[in-house]
Amino acid sequence: MVQAVELGTEVTLWVESGQAVATSLLSGRREIPLGAQEVVISSGANGLNGIVVTSRRLLGFSSRALTWTKIDLGVNEKILERKILPTFMLIRTDRELYGFRGVNGLWLKEALGVREKVHRLYSNEYGAVFLTNERLVGFTPLLGGFVSKPLDVHEQIVGVDNDDGVILVSTNRRTLVLGSRLSGWEEFE
Repeated sequence: MVQAVELGTEVTLWVESGQAVATSLLSGRREIPLGAQEVVISSGANGLNGIVVTSRRLLGFSSRALTWTKIDLGVNEKILERKILPTFMLIRTDRELYGFRGVNGLWLKEALGVREKVHRLYSNEYGAVFLTNERLVGFTPLLGGFVSKPLDVHEQIVGVDNDDGVILVSTNRRTLVLGSRLSGWEEFE
């Protein structure tokens, strides 16, 4: 039995006899069956949500939606990074960025380009920014999905500030801001 419990979380997760199990004060016990030869790689919980990463799928649990939701991984898709925040979760693979909104239990995804490489992830309780060699990719649980801002060929990132629910990215030619209450990227030159 594998169990994931974090301080300040509404969700407890564990795996038992071919199924992932989540409990919360609001939902009680909820189960999702695992497939034949589906292997659990990791699990974790924080705030409203929890995740079970398997060899085939991402299984997200929302204590507010009172349900499990799943998204299939591609064949041989590799998990590279996982971040579980109180109201959302992020997964980075070698091909995609996945976001889970804990409020409604929805998975969202954004494909990475063939030559695109993620250099760094900045996050806070209100949102996150992936810095890649081609663009900035933002995610907040209040937005409808991922929001991108392409970088020019010669544009260099010179600094990132991550304070008070706002992520500010400065380049050699402009300043870009992603905040939880903004409808996407705001740009200042």
